[in-house]
Amino acid sequence: MKGITFGVLGLSLASALAVACNRDSSVAGTTTTTQAAVTTTSTAAQAATAAKEKDVDLAPLPLKVKLPADETAMAMDMSLGEIKSVSVSYEAVSAGFNVSVPIEKSFAETKKSVKGDTVLFPFKRWVSETDTTAVEEFNNEGKSGFIAYAWKTVGGKPYLCKSNGLSGLKSADDANKVLKVCDTLAAK
Repeated sequence: MKGITFGVLGLSLASALAVACNRDSSVAGTTTTTQAAVTTTSTAAQAATAAKEKDVDLAPLPLKVKLPADETAMAMDMSLGEIKSVSVSYEAVSAGFNVSVPIEKSFAETKKSVKGDTVLFPFKRWVSETDTTAVEEFNNEGKSGFIAYAWKTVGGKPYLCKSNGLSGLKSADDANKVLKVCDTLAAK
């Protein structure tokens, strides 16, 4: 009888262990599936973000910039001699922006030059400014316009990213959109 009890007990223990192992494997399978779903969702989110943006080559500069995928983003080489410069269309602000090798040696010199303009874009005030960015409001023929400026260092070299347009931008918000694009400036 002791042998039969031990055999039944052993069989019951083995069955219980088998059920427990099956539960662990089903839980592990669920966890793996959940992790795979999270990974797939994360990858899909990254792909969706990448699909919303595109890199724009700023040749002859060794740079690129990110713009929304639906932008035409036509780039045009505006270089003059040794001063490399590229203009890019940006329909979201009804203008564009320019990236160039700066003439000035520092952003402080660039801002001083901007402040001294009394003809083309007569300086009115700085709407915002940091050590490397600024939004200018100017007044020409009774109309206000805005210009965004960003001083970026890429690969150890300085570049000036500036909004375009003979009338400037319509609002400081548009200037801030240009600054966000300038912030994506990177080496190719």
